[in-house]
Amino acid sequence: MKRVAFYTLGCKMNFHETAYMEEQFKKRGYKIVDFSEEADIYIVNTCTVTSVADSKSRKALRKAKSRNPKALIVATGCYSEVYPEEVEKLEEVDFITGNVEKFQIVDIVEKRIEGKLPRLYLKGIWKENQFYPLTIRHYEGKTRAFLKIQQGCELFCSYCIIPKARGKMLSEKPEKVLEQVKELINSGYKEIVLTGTHLGGYGLDLEESLSLAKLIEKIVEIPGLYRLRISSVEPIEFSDELIEVVTSSPKIAPHLHIPLQSGSNRILNLMKRRYTKRDYKTIVERILSKNPDICIGTDVMVGFPGETEEDFEETKKFIEELPFGYVHVFPYSPRKGTVAYKMKDSVSPLEKKERAAILREIGKEKSLSYRKKFLSKELDSLALSNLENGNSVVLSGNYIRMIVKDKLKPGEIVKVRLKEVGEKREENFGIVVKKAFNGGKNEGEKKEFRNSG
Repeated sequence: MKRVAFYTLGCKMNFHETAYMEEQFKKRGYKIVDFSEEADIYIVNTCTVTSVADSKSRKALRKAKSRNPKALIVATGCYSEVYPEEVEKLEEVDFITGNVEKFQIVDIVEKRIEGKLPRLYLKGIWKENQFYPLTIRHYEGKTRAFLKIQQGCELFCSYCIIPKARGKMLSEKPEKVLEQVKELINSGYKEIVLTGTHLGGYGLDLEESLSLAKLIEKIVEIPGLYRLRISSVEPIEFSDELIEVVTSSPKIAPHLHIPLQSGSNRILNLMKRRYTKRDYKTIVERILSKNPDICIGTDVMVGFPGETEEDFEETKKFIEELPFGYVHVFPYSPRKGTVAYKMKDSVSPLEKKERAAILREIGKEKSLSYRKKFLSKELDSLALSNLENGNSVVLSGNYIRMIVKDKLKPGEIVKVRLKEVGEKREENFGIVVKKAFNGGKNEGEKKEFRNSG
């Protein structure tokens, strides 16, 4: 039996696609092994969102070849899609493909082994006009399933290479989405996470236009659904309808990720972000007025070309003003092929590092403050995994990860009282106070709990 190993970098979409590729190889009789083990085929699902991601992708490819010089080393994903000429320079790489090819990965890998395909096989993502569904029946060791309902982005923010890596905006048909949700529920998944490259643009390309809000309304009506979580949505796409939907249904996790990028209007304009900080604040306030306990996370970039000390101070003050549950901070990374790549007034690496450190510290304080709000409160939670010491890891609807001393079955639904919060987001401790009578089956329809012990 041939062995294949995967290494994934980057976004949740990439990890979702790796799970799909693994399943396809399994169906053909391949054995999936850990990337640290010897394999016959190594597939690196690359990322190119920053230069650091490029570097990590190259490192993973080289490491694979060192593990087994006779193995076939495959580069796929965004780095090889956008910068194939750079990947071609790596002697260790035997086969280079892009994002489209992931969906026929077994066929093309086998053809390459047979010598029927060249080293570089890249159709080009923008030549495609087809939505590629990722129907995955089994996520190894997972209690949450990621469901791709949209692909591609045409926003072309001035710093972002992702549109060139992911192509046109395309949506899965609503009836197909509902069908896949039902299949995942029947497979035992308690939480389903909706994903997409530009999730808020769902439905814009469909003949019978259907908004993300309308689709969510249909999903939460499906019997047996315990929890639906929404991944990142652009701030301008939070219409009144979407805000009402995501804050009113008990089946929707009270957790939203709304990227900010900058708290300076001047920089937002240079980034081509299409909103002002006033717009952003208004959206957050409207959401919190509906549900004050909701966890709102964000992304912030530092060191964009031309970002002055005054611009940075504006961003710092703006983040301090808003009650974020967490803040992801990224230093700007020049991406060849973007508008910002040619912009002048670059910020020094040292200045980027210092600014990022300041915002990360504020982010830590924001996260700690948010979690402390829920001390001694009971949170509906989903058991994710077991630890070697017999404890379990659970995740609340509002995205608080806790360790409990009970050995829970992954997928079990429990009420957990938060007893202690740590400085790190994952260092929280709770006590299981109630368990679902039926172990969580059809919990979306019936919430019955019993006292633990």
